[in-house]
Amino acid sequence: MHEANEFDQYYQEQEVTEKSEQAERDMAERLKVFGVRLQSKAEDQVKRRFSIDERWLDDLRQFNGQYDKTTAATLAASGGSKLFVNITRNKVNAAEARLIDILFPTDDRNWGIQPTPVPYLSKLTKDQDPLSNEDGSPFVTDKGVQVQKRDVAQGVLEEARERSISMQDVIDDQLTETNYNSVNRDMVHDAVLYGTGIIKGPVLLGKTRQKWSEVVDDQGQVAQVIEMVDDLKPGAERVDPWDFFPDMQARSVDDAEFIFQRHYMSKKALRDLADKPGFLRSQIAEVLKQEADNTQTATHLQEMQSMAGISSLDNGRFEVWEYHGPVEKDDLIAAGVDVDEDDVFTDFNGVVWFSEGRVLKAVINPADTGDMPYSVFNWEGDDTTLFGVGIPHLMRSSQKVLNATWRMLMDNAGLSVGPQTVINSHVVRPADGNWRLTPHKIWELTDKNGNVNNVFGSFEINSHMTELISLFQYARQIADEETALPQISQGEQGSATDTAAGMTMLMNSANTMLRRVVKNYDDDITRPFIKRMYDWNMQFNPKEEVKGDFSIDARGTSSLIVKEQQAMNLMNLMNIAASPLLEPLTNTAELYRKVVSSMQIEADEIVKTSEEIELETQKLEQQMQAQQEMMMQAQQQQAQGSPTGDPLAEQRLALDAQKMQMDGQL
Repeated sequence: MHEANEFDQYYQEQEVTEKSEQAERDMAERLKVFGVRLQSKAEDQVKRRFSIDERWLDDLRQFNGQYDKTTAATLAASGGSKLFVNITRNKVNAAEARLIDILFPTDDRNWGIQPTPVPYLSKLTKDQDPLSNEDGSPFVTDKGVQVQKRDVAQGVLEEARERSISMQDVIDDQLTETNYNSVNRDMVHDAVLYGTGIIKGPVLLGKTRQKWSEVVDDQGQVAQVIEMVDDLKPGAERVDPWDFFPDMQARSVDDAEFIFQRHYMSKKALRDLADKPGFLRSQIAEVLKQEADNTQTATHLQEMQSMAGISSLDNGRFEVWEYHGPVEKDDLIAAGVDVDEDDVFTDFNGVVWFSEGRVLKAVINPADTGDMPYSVFNWEGDDTTLFGVGIPHLMRSSQKVLNATWRMLMDNAGLSVGPQTVINSHVVRPADGNWRLTPHKIWELTDKNGNVNNVFGSFEINSHMTELISLFQYARQIADEETALPQISQGEQGSATDTAAGMTMLMNSANTMLRRVVKNYDDDITRPFIKRMYDWNMQFNPKEEVKGDFSIDARGTSSLIVKEQQAMNLMNLMNIAASPLLEPLTNTAELYRKVVSSMQIEADEIVKTSEEIELETQKLEQQMQAQQEMMMQAQQQQAQGSPTGDPLAEQRLALDAQKMQMDGQL
């Protein structure tokens, strides 16, 4: 009987083990199917974006001043000029520099955080009714001061304002540490060149730094030990447009159901992923056993290397994909994610890393808001897709006309510089055997009966330089119109007026189209990205004093006013504010600070602070009060008569009193 029980127990354990192993095999198979499905979906998005990739390659060739292979072969066969007059690069660089100068001022941020307005609190700030306790009695402080409703409202608003300033300072410090402005400059270059720039964030960025700390051993000896510490902070990351594959049916990033991002990684970088939390070491090991192959989707890299004159080499990189979007619950379970298996109502948004059809990591979107960490900025939007068009595409036709005109101009200049000469070779031959015309050349008569006067003939080729130059200039004007970047906005005055007011008006007109671009940047990059940074700090920042209900203020357009016009307006305002009627209503110190800042000068180095002004005002009031007291004493002594009876002393006393009175008035 005892042996039978052991026998049954053994088979039960075997059955449990087999079921467990079968479950693991099923999960592994499910994970493999999940990875293959994502790989197929990513490759499908790559194919859908093929036409945009071709357009970007044309934009890049145009920016680098190169013809495509077909055009270059045609020009080489024609034997004519093959010059490329590169106006596109100048336009792209000018637009990029102008936009960066506006978006990232050196003396201010292009964003801010304000407390969310509460209408009823704003009304309470004017309510002088006393605050009551629960029993209806007036609320009184410990010092016996009765509290009004407006006091409470003002306190709440002041606390919200202080918290918003603290949150703003925290985000500003995080962005400064992670080189936010530098990342944005790279993104703006993509937007101007390709038409689309992508920012990703918040992502944890930073570097490993060394830290010394004291360690006490068993004998009580203190020693200094070095350790490596990860200094990570949330920040922004520029995403290469070539590696960004969103839902191609979406017309905006908010409308995209999913987004793929491609990473090229070496074996070392792939091994480093295995040490990061959440990555599956066994899956990474399977990928490392394969040979790196990125020839299918890295065609643009080969083309870009060819443009730079670099031989295309196999760089042995692995394609690692990062997916953001909906994920099935069973797929998350197969990847080892802890989810409620009985939950049939929750839709999961996940982040999945995979390579070569193998899932390397899968997690639920860590953001409570469920937002995907991507923002897309277009130089010129396209209603059919979330990818925009850049400066090279806008002026493609004008650049072709400029190139064709310039080639014709060079060819015509070469032909018209000298005559075309016809020689009757049956009558004469060169003595040196060279048929090239040179000074003092000797020719031999081969036909004694030939007429030497009919041997040579000269024909001039008409010059069309004037017409071609006019056409070239007209094509440049068309390029200015197509790109909305006139020469004055590129630093070339042209036919602009020399007066300051006229120059200000022209610059303001030149920036009309640029205002729309800056507004799009505020709406597409600044506001959503800073909002995600705010959400991240609300969710993960341990500092409770920075948290609150705030709104994002994107102020890129506020710095678009031309500096010269702003300085002129401020100087006019200084003159207006000096009138006796408006002077009491004006904060003169702050106005003067604005004037100094508009001249690109650090205001704190010149203008006194409010504390310094207040201190000097107090000293001046004390001096005036002392002078008034001395004047009153002098007047009293004068009214009572001089005790010495000296007339000269009385006159001096009267003059001193008069002088004190004038000083007090001054």
